[in-house]
Amino acid sequence: MKKYPNEPLSQHCWNRLGGPAEYLVDVESEDELVCILAESDANQTPVRVLGLGSNLLVSESGVPGIVIRLKGEFADFSFDDETMHAGAGADLRKVIPESVHRGLDGFWQLAGFPATIGGALAMNAGGRWGEISDTLIRCSGFLFDGTPYQQTVQECQFSYRRSQLRGIVTQATFQLKAGDPKQLRRKLKEVMSQKASTQPLGRSTPSSGCAFQNPLLGKDRCSAGQLIDEAGGKGMRVGGASVSKEHANFIVTTPEATSEEVMELMHQVQQLVADHHKVDLIPEVVQWPNPKSP
Repeated sequence: MKKYPNEPLSQHCWNRLGGPAEYLVDVESEDELVCILAESDANQTPVRVLGLGSNLLVSESGVPGIVIRLKGEFADFSFDDETMHAGAGADLRKVIPESVHRGLDGFWQLAGFPATIGGALAMNAGGRWGEISDTLIRCSGFLFDGTPYQQTVQECQFSYRRSQLRGIVTQATFQLKAGDPKQLRRKLKEVMSQKASTQPLGRSTPSSGCAFQNPLLGKDRCSAGQLIDEAGGKGMRVGGASVSKEHANFIVTTPEATSEEVMELMHQVQQLVADHHKVDLIPEVVQWPNPKSP
């Protein structure tokens, strides 16, 4: 296993923010994963899993314990007719075009999400075109003490941007449908074009993706970005962090920004929307350490 002590997580997050992990560890096999989980459990060492870091905000003080990245065999994926088997470390940006090339419908809907399969499952990634749970059959992995587990899609209890994975997911099986490769490529292109025209996706505007979940108002989901925009939130700034003028649900940063400035700006945006719309916005971006922790 490759171990990196005091590794700056800013180098591994899309927003380029965050302090160090006590240890960043690249795990390439189930045997390695079980070994490090058993050791961490015995020593009561905290364990976290890092995907592509696109939906993550790490405190400048960093995080204690071990941060695992699933590499090696966990990054593989394969197809068996209309069934896809994927490791939790597989990159959606590779999985999606390959599925489209094979004429398999079910994953183009996730275009534009820079995420691993495991990260996408953990938050039930998706949008107006569908969610990753729509095609999942089952997944498997290990509890934090190294005990193996399996879950069906029903047992995962997916909901809007939520899942009930029992531990660290390592493998997943999906049921896709045969489709016309040309039509699927067209749909994929349309999704990417729509996102490029409405979201700050360039390297000059780093962010953590959508800052807040779209709130449920009555029976319908309302756009968090629209609520922030209507409340006058576009352009709000705290230090090097600001609400994007392209899409109000994105907080973009300058090289001088800190994670704490992003967190403070998120708090101010929540207060603004609560005052203006009487709606409580819930963060979509994952925060390390958990903001509810002491």
